[in-house]
Amino acid sequence: MLAALALAAAPQARLPAAAVWIEVARGGVYALTSAGTVWRLEAGGAVPLAGRWRPGFLTACGPDVLAVSAEGRLGRPGAPWLSNVAVAPDARPACRDGRVFALGPGGAELLRLDGELRLELRRPAGALPDAQPVWVEGPQGAALALLTGPTARYRHGVLGDGVEAEALTLFDPETLEPVAAYRPGPPAVLEQLRALPAGPGRVLVTRSHPDAGAGLVLLAWSEAGLEPAAEGRPMGRAFRWLNAFAAAPDRVYAVHTPHIGGPLAVYVLPGLGLRTHALGVTAHALGSRNLDLAVRLGRGAAGDVLVLAGFGAPELVVVDCGAETCRVRRRLPLPERIASNLAYAPTPRGWRVYAGGARGGVFAFEVAR
Repeated sequence: MLAALALAAAPQARLPAAAVWIEVARGGVYALTSAGTVWRLEAGGAVPLAGRWRPGFLTACGPDVLAVSAEGRLGRPGAPWLSNVAVAPDARPACRDGRVFALGPGGAELLRLDGELRLELRRPAGALPDAQPVWVEGPQGAALALLTGPTARYRHGVLGDGVEAEALTLFDPETLEPVAAYRPGPPAVLEQLRALPAGPGRVLVTRSHPDAGAGLVLLAWSEAGLEPAAEGRPMGRAFRWLNAFAAAPDRVYAVHTPHIGGPLAVYVLPGLGLRTHALGVTAHALGSRNLDLAVRLGRGAAGDVLVLAGFGAPELVVVDCGAETCRVRRRLPLPERIASNLAYAPTPRGWRVYAGGARGGVFAFEVAR
C-alpha cells in the first residue's frame, strides 16, 4: 500500500514577498524572498535575519547558509560581516571541509575562501558567469566540476541568457588548477549551469547541438582524463532541452522539454537506455536559473521517491519510480504558484519537503517512504 502524504491547508509561514529560494541547513530552514530578506523558519512562523541580499539563492554551508549581498559579497544572514571579496552574483558556491568555493565576477576566476569568508586563493577559471560548481569524486580524490568557456554560438536562452559552455573542466580544490576537461567541439555546447555527479568517477553533462537538440553524455574520470562513457538519445531537433535533476546509483532522472509539457525521463546507467512517462510534471521554468523544481528524496517502499512541480497548475506531484515504471502517488494542489526551488530534510518516517509560493506562502509537507 502506498503511504499517505498530507499537506496542511495553510502555509507553514506567510512572508511579505515571494519566497524564491529555500535552503535546509544543520541550523534550520531558511527562506530568501524576492525583496532580498532572509527568514529563518520556526514553529508557527518565521524570523527575519539582518542584511540586504540578492534574491537568487542560498547555500547551506556548515550550520547555516550563505547568501550574496546587494553589493555582490558573500555573507551569512544574521551575521555582522560580509566577505571583502567580490563574487559572481548569480553563481551559487560550493562548500567542503569548512572552505567556500565561489566564482569571481563574470566567472573569470575560481576563488577559495576560509570559514570566515576570507580569500585563501584565486585562479583563472573562464567559467560561465552563473556556473554552479559541484563536487566529483575521482581517482585522486575530489575535484570541482565547472562549466567553462562561455560561448554565444547556440542562443537558446532557456537558462536566463544566450550564453552556454564550451567545456566541463575539473579543478583541484587545493591548487585550483584544472586537472581534466571535456569539450564536445563546435557547433555543440553544454547547455546547463552545473554538471550532475553520478557516482565515483562519473559525471553527466547536457550536450546540445543545432541539428539534434539536447542529449545526456555520461563522462568517466580516470587517470587518462575525462572521456565519454555513454551517450543518451538526443531530443532530435534544435532548441529542445532537458533538465537532468537527479542521479541514483542505477539511473538518472530528467524532464524532457519541461516548458512545453514533456515527460519524466529515466535513463538507466551505465548505458543511458531511456524510458519516458507522461505524468504532467515539470522541473524548470523558462528563463530561470532555478534547476530544482524537482528532487529525488531517496529510496522508498515502491522505489525511488520524487517530488516535482506540476505542469500547467500550481501543484506538487509525488512520484514513485520502481524498476520498470514511474507512477504518481499523489497530486497536491497549492493555493499559489511555486516561486522557489524544492528543498527537503529527512524525518524518521521519510522526508519533509518545502516549497515557496509567489504570494509569500512557505509550504511544508511530509512524504512517507
